[in-house]
Amino acid sequence: MTPLPQRAAAHRRKIHYVDKTVQKWLLLALVILEAGLVAAMVWLMHWRLSQVIEDNLYRVHLAKAASMLHQLMQEASLLLGIFLLANVVALLVADGIWRRYVNSLLRSFMTLVGKTGRLDFSADPEVSGRHRLLELAATQRARERLRLGAIREQMAGLDAEASGAGDQRKVRELLDGLNRLVG
Repeated sequence: MTPLPQRAAAHRRKIHYVDKTVQKWLLLALVILEAGLVAAMVWLMHWRLSQVIEDNLYRVHLAKAASMLHQLMQEASLLLGIFLLANVVALLVADGIWRRYVNSLLRSFMTLVGKTGRLDFSADPEVSGRHRLLELAATQRARERLRLGAIREQMAGLDAEASGAGDQRKVRELLDGLNRLVG
């Protein structure tokens, strides 16, 4: 049998968050909630099942009462149902929080993309720290804003040279500069 190559250790699974700020806290909240639910369910199960055992411990008339196993299963299924319901509610709340956060990011991103599509390079709202995607979009828009400003300056210089008795060398330099900015 041949040993596994040493490279396998480099390919171990790592936690990759899409958004560390939100997912980390949602995960932590779900773990704390789950631990609390398990502790509450263990206590409740101990209390309810102990009560069933106590009620059946000193029974005189066995024929009239339901079997203890049936009572225990009934209580256990009720408690399991409550546990599952609480988990489903917790997951729905976490899904709602995540969906609201993602939708707010998408709205901001689509606003930036819409402004770019309309060639509106006016000032953008502050997006630093919200998400890397929004920061990248804002950085790209700032770069384009600067580039378009430089194009305007080149065009103004070209217009001034063309309206007067322009020097051909100066016009060529302005056109080359404009080509570098556009290309």
